[in-house]
Amino acid sequence: MMPTKFLPSLFASIAVSSLLLGCQLPAQHTDRPPPFGSLAQITSISPDTLQVFNSGAQVKLKVDVSYVLTTESGTMTLVVLAADNSGIAHDFKVISKGSGTATLEAEFTVPRTTVIRVFTPLVVQGQNSTSVADGREFKVLPN
Repeated sequence: MMPTKFLPSLFASIAVSSLLLGCQLPAQHTDRPPPFGSLAQITSISPDTLQVFNSGAQVKLKVDVSYVLTTESGTMTLVVLAADNSGIAHDFKVISKGSGTATLEAEFTVPRTTVIRVFTPLVVQGQNSTSVADGREFKVLPN
């Protein structure tokens, strides 16, 4: 279960993912329930989350995600947020039914914040939200 402190960030990532999905895929029916059995899990992240970032630093983020998708297609999204839930960077890959892995990458300058949150929501084609997401967090030191 994800701690409640992540809920605002999760909602922000869902909004960003829905926006990205809306820009990439044609209109679909959205009255279907989320698919049972789909999941996404971060299997590796570089740099390691034990690393502390400094405001102003350049970061190359690489995230490997394993997934299971029980519908025909979906989008695996990388959402990078500051402590105030403002978007910093994103990436996405369209994925197909079945299981597999996706590598998502983003480059960004660390803003003045206390934390960088990284989420990987799985958005299923035809849905406006996700019930499947994994996340990590980096501490940020002010300059």
